[in-house]
Amino acid sequence: MDRGTISSRIAALREECAQLGRELVESGHGLSSEDAFALAGEAQGLANAADALVAVSAAWGARFETRLSGDGPAERVHPVGFVDGMSGVMFCLEAGLTEGVAGRKVTLGAVLGERFPRIRALLVDGAVGTITAQKVIDACAGLDIDACREVDAELARRLPGLDPARVMSEARRVATRVAADQVAAHVALTKSGRRVEVCPGADGLSEWFASLPTATSAAMWSAVEQLAGEYRQVDDSLSVPESRADALTDLVLRNVSVSAQVTLGVPVVTDRPAPEPEEGERFRVDWDDDDTIVDHTTGVETRYGDLDPATREELSWVSMSPESFSDRADVMAEVSPGFCVSGTHLPNVGWVDPATLANLLKLLPMEVARAVLEAETGTLASLTTGAYRPTKAITAFVRTRDGTCRMWGCTRPAERCDLDHVRAWPDGTTTPTCLEDLCRRHHRFKQLGRWRPVMSPDGTITWHGPNGRTRTTEPQHRLPV
Repeated sequence: MDRGTISSRIAALREECAQLGRELVESGHGLSSEDAFALAGEAQGLANAADALVAVSAAWGARFETRLSGDGPAERVHPVGFVDGMSGVMFCLEAGLTEGVAGRKVTLGAVLGERFPRIRALLVDGAVGTITAQKVIDACAGLDIDACREVDAELARRLPGLDPARVMSEARRVATRVAADQVAAHVALTKSGRRVEVCPGADGLSEWFASLPTATSAAMWSAVEQLAGEYRQVDDSLSVPESRADALTDLVLRNVSVSAQVTLGVPVVTDRPAPEPEEGERFRVDWDDDDTIVDHTTGVETRYGDLDPATREELSWVSMSPESFSDRADVMAEVSPGFCVSGTHLPNVGWVDPATLANLLKLLPMEVARAVLEAETGTLASLTTGAYRPTKAITAFVRTRDGTCRMWGCTRPAERCDLDHVRAWPDGTTTPTCLEDLCRRHHRFKQLGRWRPVMSPDGTITWHGPNGRTRTTEPQHRLPV
């Protein structure tokens, strides 16, 4: 099949669909409720078919396995159903999706092609949606190819008319009848996959996700409900969700010692020349009362003379470590911990406002590191070394700047990433403007050479693909340029 011809047909279909959408935006007010929903249902069939096109195409791409060898990347072609470990990365860069979403689409196409060809045909025709197909796949997890094809043969003819709410249970019923021993073995195996995850939510909140054995989960929920009910009896202003959150928090933290580590971005004014320090010297910076301290997050300005005496004294003393010497030594100084006027972003958790942060520092034995930022721009400064391996100061600096893996769509914290030269050393220098954080998976992907990163002086990275497409990722903190 010719790539150019297919791409042209896809472009034509997309334009036709877009034109229909524009016409509905302008004239949809003339439709009755019944007609509008009927059109939406017909359009959903079109979306189902488009999703099938995505899944089928991605499945063809996923069968190409690329391995690194002494002679360079070597490619091997597998049958449809094989999913190369880097296929999700390749597709997410092409589609502008997160790697997780892209990976699920790739896997859907591969599994349907290998194990559920009849359900794939329904998806291609637009008769069922990807959510319905995914429910069948999830219900058949742990079954071998032959068992999946038996489920496919029995379920496909009924699937378009089956109540979507019953698809999972019906697929499990059929799977259990077809291969009860395989279903039981998979249930036992999944218990080892129990996990808890946390990610940023709305400002000031974090979201927790847990996958636990059903019996354990039921016991935990009973404990949460009982304690939450007691809390609502004491405080009738608590809503049910709030009381459950408080109960879970207290149950988890009961008889537990908590500690934490966080890097705080401390904004300082750096527009005045600083004295040249000797190595390891601690020196005093004399501020004028009218000097302005700016919170780089909120923009709130504080006059130095209005600060309390203790804070002014803490802010006045600056110490320099040997690793901190550079042409911007005044910016990279280690500021005394007594001064911090801004909130901070805790990795994997989310934004914490200044008042809450102050309480955390009082309540928790928190190990605090400080990243000094320019007040007006919120940017970090730079360090350099001529060695291949970066110094501890540069490593900490780059990880603070990046925050996460610098591959498009990846959120793995920089602390769990490899420090990689954007351009191979010694052509690429060991400086923050030529170093990036990449998780081990995306470090390997970069070595395949299909996508090439280019870093701008401010820390922005643009990934250049083989077909001319680019994807840009920004650092958590920019560098001054």
